[in-house]
Amino acid sequence: MNYIKILILIHCIAICGCTDSTESRSKPLSEESDIEYYKDISKQGDLVIWGISSDLTIKTVVGNKKNIEQGIVLTDPFLGQYPIDFMPKVKILNDNDKIEKVSDFQHPMRFNLLLNNVKNIKINNFYDKNYQDQVKVYIQNFSTLDPIYFKYKQTPREWINYLTSHKFIKYENSFKKFDLECYSINLDSDISYHCLGHASDPYNSEFLMKINKNLTDQIVVTTEVETPLYPNVRIAWRMSYESLKDWKTVDQNIWRLLKVWNVKK
Repeated sequence: MNYIKILILIHCIAICGCTDSTESRSKPLSEESDIEYYKDISKQGDLVIWGISSDLTIKTVVGNKKNIEQGIVLTDPFLGQYPIDFMPKVKILNDNDKIEKVSDFQHPMRFNLLLNNVKNIKINNFYDKNYQDQVKVYIQNFSTLDPIYFKYKQTPREWINYLTSHKFIKYENSFKKFDLECYSINLDSDISYHCLGHASDPYNSEFLMKINKNLTDQIVVTTEVETPLYPNVRIAWRMSYESLKDWKTVDQNIWRLLKVWNVKK
């Protein structure tokens, strides 16, 4: 039972592990113990250079940050809100560029994408209210997590197999849709479904998608992907259930933007 509690705790707090558990750990941006992380004071139109890991450094112009919801203080470095088909200009890393570290696990870099040509959707934090046609994305370096996380870390398929072997899946309510395998989970939590799918990164990485109700009973979709392309970096995105049919469009454009923004080729 303690083992079960550890696994559930890893999924709830550290968010699910989605790469091979034998994957070697990449080094943090700095091996110094007194890293000073970036405090976001950027404004729309600023050029920023944000280092997430040794394999991923983003250099681009900050997008829309003007429509922040009343009473909300953004807690993470926020790159801005962009239309889903936004086409950024390709940048290069110059010798005199100063890279700001945004590799703090507790405060990952974030940006939003907007579907269906919508505009002026309010901006808030990742786990706040989700608005329809708004996708919240965060990029998180987890290389400094406690070793217990890496010891018990599972791939998405291993997690589903574990739940199956312990009879936590209700097959009568499970389904396949939009190239997703969705399993109804019988646990004492608000999570309704865990789904397996494949990202459009070069490794076609398998991911775990969770469909659940938030604190306001809104059904939301949260997807976490880890890829050998960026070791020990988690790419997560969150949107309303009404946009589930658009998950491939969301996934493809996240990888497209990261490829263009990344100056650590």
